[in-house]
Amino acid sequence: MLAGCGSERGVITAGGRVVGDNLTVYASVPNPAKGLGRDMVDASKLAIAQAGGRVGDYGINFVAVDEGAVGSATARVKPARAAERAIRDAQVIAVVGGLRSDAAMTSLPLFNAAGILLVSPGAGYAGFTDAVAPGEPERWYPSGRRTFGRVIGDDVAQARALLRAAGDGRVAVEAEAERATEELVDALRVAAGGRLVTDVARADAVIYAGSDVRSAAGVAESLAREAPRARLVFCDELTRADLAERLPAPARRRAVFVSSAPEPGTTPELRAFEAAFAEQFERPPDPYAVLAWRATRRVFDALEAAGPRANLRRDVAERYLALPPAPEAFTAFRLRDGEREYVGG
Repeated sequence: MLAGCGSERGVITAGGRVVGDNLTVYASVPNPAKGLGRDMVDASKLAIAQAGGRVGDYGINFVAVDEGAVGSATARVKPARAAERAIRDAQVIAVVGGLRSDAAMTSLPLFNAAGILLVSPGAGYAGFTDAVAPGEPERWYPSGRRTFGRVIGDDVAQARALLRAAGDGRVAVEAEAERATEELVDALRVAAGGRLVTDVARADAVIYAGSDVRSAAGVAESLAREAPRARLVFCDELTRADLAERLPAPARRRAVFVSSAPEPGTTPELRAFEAAFAEQFERPPDPYAVLAWRATRRVFDALEAAGPRANLRRDVAERYLALPPAPEAFTAFRLRDGEREYVGG
C-alpha cells in the first residue's frame, strides 16, 4: 500500500507550483495510528492505490498527521502543528482533514493563507461557507480565495436531521459553550420553531449538541432522571467520538445518534468500498472511513481535471470547487443489543 512521505523544504509559496514529479496528499486526522483515525488514513491510502498512485505525469505521496483527539475540548495547538507540518512540505498539493469544526477553525485559515486545498470529511460549521456570523465566510480565507470543501452536509442540514430523529413532539436543546455548537443550536432553534421548549421535563425529545463525550455522558445521565420519557438525540461529532460506548444503560436505551456517515452496505459504491477495504486491511472499516475515501477520490478528480496544471495549488483548489456537490445525507440509528438499528435521518 502506498505510504510515501513528502519532503520538508521550508514554507511553500501561497497557491504556488509544486516543483518536481511528485505531489503529496496529507491526511490530518485524530490519532492516525488507531481507531477511527487509522481507518480514515487507510481509506485515503486505498483511494490513492485504486488510482494507481499517480495522476497524469505525477506520482502521489501520502502523509498522515495527528490533528488532535475527537470527543474532548481540544486545544488549538495540535491542529496548528499538523497544519504547519503540511504547509512546510514543498510538495503538498491538498489536505484531507479538519475532521472537527473546532480543529478546522484553526487549520483552515493557515491552509488558505498558503493556498492549499482542504477537504473536510467532518467539519460541519456552516460559517466556513455561508454568512453565519459577521465577516463570514470571508474571515476564514485570508488569501481572498476559497480553498475549502466538505464531503458532508453542514450544520444547517444536520439541525434538520437532528429534529427528524427527535420525532414530531416538543424538543428541548442542551448544548456546550463552543462557537461551532452555538451555530448548530441557532440552526436548531430556527428549524424547530414552535416545537422548542426550555424545560426538559416538558420535552418529548432532548437534543444534545457538543463535542465533549464526558460532558455529554454526564448530561445524559441527568436527563435519564429528569426527563425519563424523553428521547435523547446526539449530534454527529459525539456519534463519531463513540459516545454510545460511554452512556449509562438507561440513557443508551433511549438514545438516537445522528451521523454524517452513510448506513454501511446500502449502495453499490459503499459495498465495493467496504469489500476493498476489508480485503486490503483484513478488518471492516469504521462507518466514517468512507468519508475520507470519498474526499481523497474527489481530490484526485480535481487533480485529473487540472491536467498538466495539477502541480499548481490554486488551479487544483479551483478545480475541486467546480466539482459536482458531494452527497450530504445524514443518518440516524439506535443501539439494540450492541448493534446499530438505523432509523433514517
